[in-house]
Order: sequence, then C-alpha cells, then structure tokens
Amino acid sequence: MKPKYKKYKIKRGDTLEGISLQLEKSTHEVKSFHNVFCNDTDYIGNELPRHLKELFIYPEYNQEELSLIPKVSFSEPYKLELKPSQNKINYGVMYTITTGEDSNTLKYEISLVFKGKNSDNDFVFEIDRISKTYINDEEASSIADELAEKTNTVLYPLEIIVSQQGKWTGINNYAAIKKRWETVKEKILDEYEGKWVKQYLASNEVVLEEENLLFRALMKDWFLNSYFNSIYIYYTHKFKLDTTVSFPILTNCKAVEYKIEQKINEYLDEYNLIRIEQNGILEDERSKSDLQNEMDIPYYGTLYPEYDKTKGKFRALYFLNGKSNLIESLYLESSIVLNIEKKIQVVVSIL
Repeated sequence: MKPKYKKYKIKRGDTLEGISLQLEKSTHEVKSFHNVFCNDTDYIGNELPRHLKELFIYPEYNQEELSLIPKVSFSEPYKLELKPSQNKINYGVMYTITTGEDSNTLKYEISLVFKGKNSDNDFVFEIDRISKTYINDEEASSIADELAEKTNTVLYPLEIIVSQQGKWTGINNYAAIKKRWETVKEKILDEYEGKWVKQYLASNEVVLEEENLLFRALMKDWFLNSYFNSIYIYYTHKFKLDTTVSFPILTNCKAVEYKIEQKINEYLDEYNLIRIEQNGILEDERSKSDLQNEMDIPYYGTLYPEYDKTKGKFRALYFLNGKSNLIESLYLESSIVLNIEKKIQVVVSIL
C-alpha cells in the first residue's frame, strides 16, 4: 500500500506558490493536504512558516497503481448516498472551546441508530446520551453544571428528522420530550432547592412549550451541526463544489455563515475510508458590530456592507466507511474574530 503522503524538503527561496507550481497543484490543495498531517506548530496559513523544513505532499501514483486503488462508490454520477444502518453506533464526542487564551473541553458519549423513514421519505435517527458529561476531564461538580446536565436529560432519547442530503431538519418526538419534562422537573426539585433553581427550570420550560422554540434551541447543538452537515450530495466531475455552511459558534444569535469549498476524494484511503474535506472563510451578511450585539439579522451590515467586516475560518474533515458511507470520525473547527478570537473544535469518533 502506498504511503498517505510524501515529504518535500523546503529549500531556501521556496514559496508556497512556487512549490504548488512544481507539484501542479493549487496553493489551497498543497497547504490543505499538508495541514491534515502536520503538527499545530507547522500549520500553513497564507505563507510557509519560516521554521518549516518539510512539507507533506501528495504521494505520486502512476495510472496502473491508481487502477488498483478502490474508488468511492456513487449511487448516481457523483452522488454520495446516505445509507443508514439499523445497527446502533456509539460515538465519543469532544468539544474544545477557546476564547482568547482561555480553553475548556467537554466530553461525552452518545449512541446513534436509524429508526426508519417518515411520511415525507426523510430519515429518522435516534440519539441517546450514554455517558455523563465531563468538563475538562472531570465530572460536573458545580451545582450549575449538575443542574444543566440533569435538565438536559429531558431531550434523550432524541429523535431527529434528517434529509436525503444528510442535513438534520426537525424533531420527530417532540410530544414525548414534552411529556418527560414533568418527571425530570420533579426529580430535580426533589434534589435541589432555591429560587434560582425554580427560575432556571422555568426558563427551560419556556423553550419546551412549543416545538419551534425547542428546534431553534437545538439548532445551536454542535454535534447535530457537525455530524448532519449535508455531505451526502451531488459533487461535480472534479469531485468538489463551492457552497455555504452555517455553524452556531456564538451563543445568543443564529449561526454564522461560511463560504466553503467541499471536496470528496474519489479514492478510498489505505483504511478503505471515504475522505471529505470542507475549507472556507466567514462570509456573513452581519457586520462585526451586528455580531457583537448578538443580532440575528444584519443592521449595520446592510447600512455599510463593505465596512466593519469580521473574519473567521471553517475547516472540517470527514472519514466515512467505504461500504456503508457512515461517518467513522470527523474533525471540525470554526472560528470568528470579534474583540478576541473564539474557536470551536469538534471531534467525533466511533467507539
């Protein structure tokens, strides 16, 4: 089996553009490939880091070797099909939230199982939490964290509706969730006392009162946005396309939008996995001031569309089983720069 990469020794005077010309690749392809395998300190931005000695590059294959490498199986020309399994799959989920110099992690485990199709021929998946939530590798210890975790149990098992493109679009078991609330609330009130506890429960109860309010709240869930991210689509004959993706990096306003290139490798890797990559930059109608003020619609962005723009990046890697097309692992990183940079990293891997 061929190696996943080769190494190019960087010579004095080399530039990213010059190396890309030699390799007959775009600068975006060269740096994106390198950034998959390199350490964080060797990450390539707009230019080669001064300290960088070696560059990870594509291994060279001849036509005979290429013919021996298995290709991605498309259901229609360039269409990757979502083929859900009724076998339960367990995943580990980790979030890293970085704001300026401050960084924290959240970890938990979930199960995912396909339940069938609804009347609109969309998929229905059931998601359940199968572990406690760990904050910076420790169980929730503060009353606020404990209360949040116990309140969150009302959602699970959660049934969601997923489109043919793999995008989650709705809740399938809202009535069951609302019915569970009284039991969950009663248990919490038996364990915790105080006016602020009742206020906290009341604020959650408001969200549960209507299905659309609960759906809007769940739109901020990082796992749902990462895992169900419209990767089962038609690709072009070049196995890539330009599109947009939204991610809820800010807490109190709707998701921000990134313009990305989405690319699928036509060949399976050495582990017989399908590789899908998304790379892009923030391109939202809202200005920096709009986002700092947690606005859902552009105000200053409409008045001054070329002024006060904010910056951010988006990157995601998906590795799918070559036979079932189901996600085995994913890495997603979303960032935005307001007064300081905020970054969300999501890692999901099969257990």
